[in-house]
Amino acid sequence: MTVRAAWLQSTGQTREDTRLALAALLTPNGQSAAETPLRSRPGIVPGGLVLTGTSAMQCSIGTGRAVIQGVDTAQGPYMLAVTAPETLTVPDGDPQYGRIDLIELAVLDDAYDRSGSTGAVIRLVKGTPAAAPVAPPSGPGSAFPLYTVSVPAGTSAGTGGVQWTSPGVVTTLHYPMTALGGIIPTSGFKGAYVGQYRDVSGLLQRWDGTTWVSYAKPIGGIAPHGTMTTGAYTGQYRDNAGVLQRWDGSAWQYAEGTAKILLAVTQWTADQAQSIPSNAWTVITMPKVEGDDAGGWNGTDTYVVPRTGWWRISAQITWANDAQTGMRGARVMAGGVGQSRMTWLTPAGNGAISVGGQGLIKLTAGTPVQLAGFHNHTAAIKTLGGSGYACTLTAEWLKA
Repeated sequence: MTVRAAWLQSTGQTREDTRLALAALLTPNGQSAAETPLRSRPGIVPGGLVLTGTSAMQCSIGTGRAVIQGVDTAQGPYMLAVTAPETLTVPDGDPQYGRIDLIELAVLDDAYDRSGSTGAVIRLVKGTPAAAPVAPPSGPGSAFPLYTVSVPAGTSAGTGGVQWTSPGVVTTLHYPMTALGGIIPTSGFKGAYVGQYRDVSGLLQRWDGTTWVSYAKPIGGIAPHGTMTTGAYTGQYRDNAGVLQRWDGSAWQYAEGTAKILLAVTQWTADQAQSIPSNAWTVITMPKVEGDDAGGWNGTDTYVVPRTGWWRISAQITWANDAQTGMRGARVMAGGVGQSRMTWLTPAGNGAISVGGQGLIKLTAGTPVQLAGFHNHTAAIKTLGGSGYACTLTAEWLKA
């Protein structure tokens, strides 16, 4: 029969029936579509089967439990328990070359592997000495690797034996197993089913059928700063260095109303007045900083836009009454280019003249913004500060 059951029939239940039925409690292997339904993910119960060097050429493998999937899918998984430490002896090293030995947990089942034996063992598979040694292949039966041991040339009890605790001598190959629904540690395995979870250095990830997705990405989760470059769905949020952003399906946009950015700088005292030559747009210096949320002002005459989006820019230049002829102007510069929508001109008059206004402009992060002044009188004219007059530039980020 192709439908197997455990402890259903009064007689006739086989060991294979039992293994395959109990596999429903284990995590599927999931490395291919063909493996997922019947093959189980092997591994050890965490904390067991610890290797300890006990003498120069001997080690012990401690107690523990494990699951080994049979080579043949029809074998099902074998559930094993090591109830007392197992001692292994490492053969002496080759006189010329080093080698790598393999320690593995194995199931021999003669009905499938024709090994002539039926049982479970912890065994050492001796490697081949070579100038660049590699671990040997597994022995007969269905095996699960536990450790490799590096055996340098000439190693023996007389020369000090295997340096069990030295770096690079013992390499751990085993990884944990979990029951179905358990959270597995990161081990390079693909997920076996949608909704499976794994632990990645203390953070949860979920298998979505194609890839492992960090826990912050599911519906409603706000991804921590630096964990996500592309949103998983429209309407998802992330923390971008303390500022909330929303994924619109193609790009991250700043969440409306969550983070204003303001700039306000002025030239407002008589000693800060600036002499402006005629017939040239000249950048205005404004040393007084009244507000700079993002720290984008360079201290003199330039604001580096800290965030892409729509900005409201307000600007004003007050001209001294040095002459009563010609025009007086103010202009916002973005990236060194005068913005026509934020250019203002007015004729001179008998007294101080203030020129300016405000406008909306979409700017890219990193763009320099400046305020420039212009007049066409025949000689230089000063800006005016003090006595209630000032030159000023303000900027307010509105939306992405």
